[in-house]
Amino acid sequence: MERTRQHRATRARRRTAMWKDAWRAIRGNGKRFAAMLVIVAVGVMMLGGLNSVGRDIRAGLDTFFDDTNMHDIAIVSTLGLDDDDIAALRKVSGVKDAAGERVASVTTTVDGKQASATVTELNDRGIDSPYVTDGRLPNAAREIAVTQQYLDDAGKSIGDTLEFRPDDSVMTNVASVAATTADSAGADSPDGASDSSDETANGKGDDTTDADDSTGTFADGKYAIVGTIIDPNDIVNPTGPLALVSGGKTVYPMVVSSDSLAGGGNDDGDGTATDPPYTSAVIAVAGAAAMNTYDDNYLNTVADARAAIEAIQQTREQARTDAVHQAALDKAMSQLNAQKAKIDALPDGLPAKTAAEQKIAAAEQAIQDKIAALPSAKWIIRDRSSVTSYEDVKTQSDMVTRLGTLFPVLFLVIALLVSLTAVTRMVEEDRQLIGTYKALGYARGETMLKYLVYAGAACLFGGLLGDVLGLIGLPFVFTRRLISRIYVLPGYPLIVDWRIAVGGVLLFVVAITGAAAAATVGSLRLTPAELMRPKAPKAGRVIFLQRVGFIWNHLSFLGKVTARNLFRYKSRALMVIVGVLGCTALMTAGFGMGSSAMMLMPRQHREIATYDVMAVTSAADHADAQRSLDDDARVRSTLPLQVGSVTLSAAHDDANTGADSSDASTNATSTHDRADDEQITAQLLVVPDGKSLDGYLDLHAAAGTTIALSDASDDGSSRSGNDGSNDESGNGSSRDKNGDDPSADVIVTTNAANKLTLADGDTVDLTDAMANSATVTVLAVAQYYTGNVVVMTQSAYERTFDTDFAANADLINVKADDADAKIAFADDLAENDAYLSVTSTAKQERDFAKSFLTFFVMIGFIVVMAAVLAIVVLYTLASTNISERERELATIKVLGFRKREVHGYVNKEMLLLACFGIALGLPCGRGLLGFLLGKLDLPGMTIVPNVAWFCYAAAALLALAFTVLVEAATNRSLDRIDMVGALKSPE
Repeated sequence: MERTRQHRATRARRRTAMWKDAWRAIRGNGKRFAAMLVIVAVGVMMLGGLNSVGRDIRAGLDTFFDDTNMHDIAIVSTLGLDDDDIAALRKVSGVKDAAGERVASVTTTVDGKQASATVTELNDRGIDSPYVTDGRLPNAAREIAVTQQYLDDAGKSIGDTLEFRPDDSVMTNVASVAATTADSAGADSPDGASDSSDETANGKGDDTTDADDSTGTFADGKYAIVGTIIDPNDIVNPTGPLALVSGGKTVYPMVVSSDSLAGGGNDDGDGTATDPPYTSAVIAVAGAAAMNTYDDNYLNTVADARAAIEAIQQTREQARTDAVHQAALDKAMSQLNAQKAKIDALPDGLPAKTAAEQKIAAAEQAIQDKIAALPSAKWIIRDRSSVTSYEDVKTQSDMVTRLGTLFPVLFLVIALLVSLTAVTRMVEEDRQLIGTYKALGYARGETMLKYLVYAGAACLFGGLLGDVLGLIGLPFVFTRRLISRIYVLPGYPLIVDWRIAVGGVLLFVVAITGAAAAATVGSLRLTPAELMRPKAPKAGRVIFLQRVGFIWNHLSFLGKVTARNLFRYKSRALMVIVGVLGCTALMTAGFGMGSSAMMLMPRQHREIATYDVMAVTSAADHADAQRSLDDDARVRSTLPLQVGSVTLSAAHDDANTGADSSDASTNATSTHDRADDEQITAQLLVVPDGKSLDGYLDLHAAAGTTIALSDASDDGSSRSGNDGSNDESGNGSSRDKNGDDPSADVIVTTNAANKLTLADGDTVDLTDAMANSATVTVLAVAQYYTGNVVVMTQSAYERTFDTDFAANADLINVKADDADAKIAFADDLAENDAYLSVTSTAKQERDFAKSFLTFFVMIGFIVVMAAVLAIVVLYTLASTNISERERELATIKVLGFRKREVHGYVNKEMLLLACFGIALGLPCGRGLLGFLLGKLDLPGMTIVPNVAWFCYAAAALLALAFTVLVEAATNRSLDRIDMVGALKSPE
């Protein structure tokens, strides 16, 4: 028992001694310890910080959506919705609440000019409630809340008034179709009716409308501004970089209470006034508010609710269609019955009465035919992904998160290199001490404890510093100083994810202490006698360069010494080369990533989208706008086309149509559980038949093969390829892979094709803005760098969606070659109220960096961190090199070498090794860039690796500058070498 207590006491004293020795080693090797600490801090900061920035951005939007009770699902109907629709939606499984909304597009005056705005009625369920920044929400008639942008642009403040009137140029209020339908159904009346009756039947004889009432959804007149709001459907900062490069016109969101609805806007045919139908329904999904709006569980919960809503969609569409058609029939028949009563009052036998009765009968039949031809209601169901701001935030946060995942791995690899070098040198310096410990009976684990504590302490302290900087400092700076310039969210929570905080530190602790253990194990295998004797120097040998006489004989003495040292100490040289290589590769990749992004717009507009301006109008205004362009002397040429939006999704095999209902239900559920990125939103370009895209869009495959628009012709007989010939494999056929005749051929751009894994001849489902769906064949995949585009001909479009072509845009080439002139032309067009958006390619190219601000800031941050890493690595390796060669350097100092000669003796080797590392690091950086861009996977964007010469030059010069800087710093260590102490060290 006594012996056991003594043994335990001895082991405790040994541990205490080793702990003291470990802390003494930290103080005695402070530079190495600091270098390891800095590298760990930078790595942990990159890992935790960039991931935290992405999470904080998403959390800021999620909190804002929760505060405003942002809808999870929205439904728009082509015939509007009524209270029965809303009541049915509230009963759907998974739906927490639903409310009807009325939205109208209006025009108002801003700074003396006409401007567009959308007025939304506040619903009584609190869904999509605007965020109030000042004042309050309207709660009475003639009160309105506006955005701060409107107040700034109009020079108004709370308490002032504004006026608006319905905007007839756009049909944002699809619910008004119902009223229009009723009017159009009753427009026909028999010729025998009186003039006044004719006017009433055509809706022209009513002169009872109040001057302040509107023919639209809301009453016209003056409204008092009672508050400023942030619209949850549009959080882009109007003065930020995204808004500055947008080609769309400013549309000011405004909200009013239901008391501001226009009176007498509709009637039931008996003179009873009714409220207009709802424009849309907004739905809150049960349990969704407790989840992050970007998490998979949220997306699946919403998808389940959406599937349940789709189950009642057809029933409610039919009910709404029947109600609107019946209302139209009742209104038309009431007008006709009034005429019929007058005719019945005429004496029998009159020829005029007989003729009138015949006309009445014909009118009844005409009304029935017209009612039968009226459009049916169709629901368009959307989730939050259709909100532009939602997708913008997702893109920004995904980009930051991916960068925060990729780069820390590279930092970890370099940290392992530095820590292995530092600990290996410590073990070499402590060789005799380790032998002493072993001779005194210390176990291997006890001896190793010193070096594990040394490395572990550097990791723990560095990790703690990295967590503070990465989880708190970095997100604070990025969200407050950068992201707040892009979005107008009221705040961003600082979320500390302890899993990342602890996991990042543990990752570096395990890796670096593992490297320390590996460096120590080799020495611990030796006997105490071997360890207590100086390590035998390496035997001299003839190096390869000595065999090349015409080089060796022309080297100076110091040059020969340098060459021998480089070849003699291969491991030391390899460490320096690999360290410089890694840092140079990181900087090259960082600079190259910025260079590649900056080449996106020039490459896009010089190789593909060669037009100067895209101008979009409404279909009703296009003819007038086209005539103005034709008369404009600044315009060289125009191409009218139809621009819209479509959603692409992978086509499904519907061959097994006989499957039972349970299978269909299972398939529907699995469809909703699919990843969100299996649906891609793209811009649709419909080109008139007989028109060519030459001079506007140069569509070509990745291999450079030109894709002619005529290849997507009506009959599909001509296909893309060098000779346009058909073959049996399907590549040259108008049939898809299953042998079915597709409805049309389309050209899909690279981004969407890569996301959905599409190739020539594949089929894809298209859904347009009105929820019309069709399966089409991919004629060809066209190279495209920014955005997703689907191109099809007029005939293909009309056949696919069973709707008429309606031009609403022009691609324009101007005569001026100067970018400023092109931008000025686009600005002039934007002043025209007929244009909904005007996009100048020259302006996009000039201002691209503003729209990609987050990306470029992140790249700059990474380059700075790579530079810090390079300095730390070079300093660590240079210091280790000097400490390893103290006896050698003391010897040459004793032999009379001056300070400058001693400096050159060491620095020449370092500089040569750094040059080797730089030469290898530049091409490695190019390869790393390709790998990183492949993993970055930015939606709607194809960044082609492009490292400009100045990127290589900047990376090489920085690496050389850091090498020279480190050499200047380590020269002081060379000057302080104690010659006597170093030469006596073996004793």
